[in-house]
Order: sequence, then structure tokens, then C-alpha cells
Amino acid sequence: MVKQFKINKKKFPRIALAVAMSLFVSGCAGNIPFMGGEQNKQGEMVLIAETLGLEPDFSYERKVEKPHIQTDRLGYLPKSAKTAIIQGGELPQRFQIMEKDSGKCVYEGEVRRNEETASGIFTGYCIFTELEEEGSYYIKCDKIGCSYYFVIGRDAYLEKELELGSMIEEMRSEGAQKAQQDGEAVSRTEDICGTVSCLLAAYEMYPGLLLEIWGDGKPESDAPEAGGEDFFRMLRKETDWLLSLQDEVTGGIYENADAAFGEADGAQKAEQEISEEATAAFAGTMAKYSYLYQQYDLDYANTCLKAAAKAWRYLSGTQGPAGGIEAGRERDEEKGFHTGTPMSGRFYAVSELYRASNEKLYHNYILQNQELLLGQKEDFYLLMGKVTYLSTRRDVDQELCGLIMDSLMKEAEDITARTKAGLFLTDGESSDDVLWNMTVMALANYAIMNHEYVTVIENNMHYLLGRNAEAEFLPGKPECREAAAELLLFSVIEAEREIIEASEAEESGKD
Repeated sequence: MVKQFKINKKKFPRIALAVAMSLFVSGCAGNIPFMGGEQNKQGEMVLIAETLGLEPDFSYERKVEKPHIQTDRLGYLPKSAKTAIIQGGELPQRFQIMEKDSGKCVYEGEVRRNEETASGIFTGYCIFTELEEEGSYYIKCDKIGCSYYFVIGRDAYLEKELELGSMIEEMRSEGAQKAQQDGEAVSRTEDICGTVSCLLAAYEMYPGLLLEIWGDGKPESDAPEAGGEDFFRMLRKETDWLLSLQDEVTGGIYENADAAFGEADGAQKAEQEISEEATAAFAGTMAKYSYLYQQYDLDYANTCLKAAAKAWRYLSGTQGPAGGIEAGRERDEEKGFHTGTPMSGRFYAVSELYRASNEKLYHNYILQNQELLLGQKEDFYLLMGKVTYLSTRRDVDQELCGLIMDSLMKEAEDITARTKAGLFLTDGESSDDVLWNMTVMALANYAIMNHEYVTVIENNMHYLLGRNAEAEFLPGKPECREAAAELLLFSVIEAEREIIEASEAEESGKD
């Protein structure tokens, strides 16, 4: 028995021609731009074949081809620095930027070469910062092939930014619902605090983007508190959840975020573990929320501040800064994302409590323990505490401010130097490390304001958005905290875009 699959004879010459031409192109992409996963799903074409009665087996997996030209898969802002990275055993001398629709070359430049790696692969850089016209493009190189399509436009990242916002809301909502339904532990309390704190920092420092995602536009004045009620309404779901995790008697905070849910009896409730790290993170987060939210609902803001103060009283009754620091650091390294030690969490707590309440006992704690604080390895909560202390309007120790500023600048300059030396203009290739380093840069930029820091952040975001060895979005499936960190970085980039646009508008007005 012979089975046949019919073929359209009219299409066969074109198919044969396409196959023949593919034998002569070089590079994994040839001269055809890569279009990404969804764009590649075109109509299936089945060739005629005699099967001799056997059923054909197409169950094998074809290895996904990736371009040798890595770009930001989303694109670039018109006024930003623009670089694509190419890798191969042999590099071309020049590159071309092609318009997507017309196939016309709109920019041409020289490939800047890097040294050969141990594996015999060369890395080159295609710099096209001068190309500012908005549109869709791809990069074409002899011997290498073509890149994915990308755009140049002021809204290049907006869809991704909105997606991250929706992702945060959905994950938190689903997590709370799951915890209520079956009592399954879905998240650590400290992770919730980290997500909320990161979003609050983005709102306080670079509010424009978050007001676009969770609001009706830009703030009505220079103060971020003047807008964003929708943003705080969204976060209030999280703060309500956090408030439910506080032990009524001690003021301590349960380590697992599901502790307040379910119908556990007293014995089961007693088995829940109160965590010093979670309590410190809670105190700092709730005090920060209280300070920023007081304009909208003073009563609720005071509730948050009182809960933060109660958590601090619990911490004051536990082992002080002289003990438990190294053990806490070891635990933290297992958790990832540089979350913090008991000591660094305390510094975040007292910095926010001092700013929100102006009570001297919190400032005294900072001054009495400043040597320990400055000697700590940098982590998220320590960094947050430092920036809060620098930005508070309360009385501060000027010498301590100078030391904090020096430490932030040194850390930022070290990261900047390491990223410049990296093949992909990053310090390492782990998405966790990239997010952490850029969180440092984002918070340091708020305190120091350096355009070069924003360029470093942009380069690392390009890496996460596809300008990496695998040409993939990293991390593949971000957790809430990672999504919040990405929004913080996008907030820096969008704020810089607004500054540039405002400056150009002012210059244009003078003319």
C-alpha cells in the first residue's frame, strides 16, 4: 500500500528555489531576519512522500535556531545609547541597519571588535546611537546573518512595563486566594515586603512610570505624593495582608505569608515561626508605606506606622546587633536576591521609622551602630536604609551622610567598571546578579544623579531583554520580586527619557 501526501505543483518551484538558496547563505539566520517564536508560526507546508503504508513520525524536536546578532528584543529609546552584539568565529567589518517594511538600509557602521575568547569566538559591537528615527528595524551583517526585528520608539518598553504590572497583581492575588483556600505556603513574608518596598522606592524616586501603569498620568506637582492613589490602592492589598501577619501579643511577624490564613486553632497558630528578618522587613516596609500614603488616608497610614513601631519593639527585645549577624548572612545567601541580614533589616526599619515619626530613639540607634552598619556587606534592605537616611528631611549626622554617600559611589563605580569590561556589557550573566547590581545603580543614581549610571542600567536591561548569548528574555518567568525590580529599572530609564525630552523642548523654545 502506498500513501501519498499531495503537493501544490505551483508552489513546488518556489519551495525548491528557497531550499537551494538556503544552501548558499551563511550564519544561522542567513539573510532573513529572525522574527521570534510567535511570528515564526506560519502555515504548515507538507511535502508529498510515499510512505509504503507506514505512518510518518514527526515527534522529534528541532533545535531552535538563534541569531548571532543579539539586540534588545523590544528595542531602544530614540535618544538612548544603542548597541547590538555579534559573535562568531569570523566577524564582518561592517553592519547595516535595515528598515523592516522596505528592506532599505538606513544606517551603516563599523563593527568594533573585542578580543578572541578561549573558545575561539570573537565578539563585536554594532553601535548605532545616531539612529533616532522611530520605526521597526533589523541588523544585517555579512558572514553572520540577521538579527531579530526591534523597534526604536519612545514607547518601546511600554507593553512590557504594563505586562509586569499585571503580572505583579495577578501573582499576588492568586497567591492570597490559594493560601486562603488550602492553607498552602505560597510565599515568604520577607519576599512580599521586598516587592512592596521595591515598588515604593520606584514610586518615591521615579514616579512617572508607575503613575502611568496605576494611575491617570503624571503627578500634579513635583512631589510624588501628589498623584498615584490607584497605585496605593493596589498596594493596600499587600499591606492589609502584611498587617494580618503580625502577632497580636509580641508584635513579631510570621515568616510564612500563609500564617494568618485558614482556620488554625491555637496550637497550630503557636507552631508558626516568627522571624526576626521578616519582622525587620515588615517594620521598614510599613513605615515607608505610612510616610508616602499619609496624604490619602491618614488613619490607615497611622495604623501602618503603629504596626511598624510595634514590630520594632519586638526587635528591641531580641538579640541586638552584637549577635546573630553572620548566621543571618549565611541564611540570606541561600535565599538569593541579596535580601538582607537581621542587622541590615534593622537599619532599614529604623531609617524609615525615624523619617515617618521623627522619634529620636530611632536616630540614636543608627548613630550608636553606624560602624557595624557601614561594615556590613551591601544588601537590599541595607541599601534601602542608606538611601532613606540620605533623603530624609529630619536632622541627620552630616559625617555619617558623607560616609554613606562615599560607600554608594564606590559601589556604583565598581559595578560600572565591571560592566564595561563584560562581553555583554554586564557584570556576569546571571539574571539575579544583573537585577541586584542594577538595583544598586538605580538607588545610587537617586542619591548621586549620574547620567552614566542610567546608561549602565540601560545596557543591563538590554541584556535581560534579549541582548544575551541565548537571545532570550531573562528571567524567563519572573517572580513578583523580580518583576518589581524590573519595574524599578524601567522607571529609571523612563525618568531619564522624560528629562531629555523636557531639556530638548526647552532648548527648542529658546530658538
